[in-house]
Amino acid sequence: MPLARSLALLSAASVALAACADAPTAARSLAPRGGQRIVNGTPTGSGSYASVGALLFDIDGNGKLNGDDEFCTGSLITPTVFLTAAHCVVTSYTPPGSQFYVSFAPDLYAKGIKVIAATSYVRDPLYGHDQANLHDLALVFLPAGSTKGLTPLQLPPAGYLDQLAAQGALSKTLFVNVGYGVTATLTGIPGFPYDGVRKSSKSEFMGLQPTWLGLLMNSNATGLGGDCYGDSGGPKFLDGNPNMILATVTTGDYNCRATTWDWRLDTPEARGFLGQYLTLP
Repeated sequence: MPLARSLALLSAASVALAACADAPTAARSLAPRGGQRIVNGTPTGSGSYASVGALLFDIDGNGKLNGDDEFCTGSLITPTVFLTAAHCVVTSYTPPGSQFYVSFAPDLYAKGIKVIAATSYVRDPLYGHDQANLHDLALVFLPAGSTKGLTPLQLPPAGYLDQLAAQGALSKTLFVNVGYGVTATLTGIPGFPYDGVRKSSKSEFMGLQPTWLGLLMNSNATGLGGDCYGDSGGPKFLDGNPNMILATVTTGDYNCRATTWDWRLDTPEARGFLGQYLTLP
């Protein structure tokens, strides 16, 4: 992994430690960064999850944007709005007004990838103010016409996950994780290989809290997967519905082997922020 990226990961990890304090008690020992990774994942290629992209920042200032500059993952939710996590734009490396970029390339190291310069970005102003409600959302705005050919992903109706829980439909549900982050070794000393490729994996449902969706990512026990560093801000889908984002990656255990906690998008907290910038279902 390049030195610049390694430094960025360490910096983001310190930011995420603060985020962990905002997560449910079970997640407070976790240390995510401006991202988390896809564990035990499969490359999506160009045809699947094409509207899931990477948030880039030219950390070394060389003007050459590729996988070395990947900070986080996110999702296109309108032709000009890219959804990610607030802790992806609030870092020691990215002062207010920083220039971010987005790419939907399935491989960030491929030659000639398309990179879109953001016009601006906003994060939930309540981010980090309340340890019980993290408000870990940000929107990155893209130029008109820059995402032509991509179909924006849907957001859930209010209380959607609560309705599924009340129907008993979550306990045996699998969720799909999609992102560009590092993978992780599943045993022994933690290791985090990175190749800049968009991947997907599946995780079992663990628990639902008022603002959090908890998923299991113990690959050794379930044979499934999860997410890790570089996947923060990335989407969570119900298995079988690749069009609706239910939550975004916020935090997980530091070696990406056990759990992940994701910020729900169907809550008053999330909708209060998002509804200021787009029409909600």
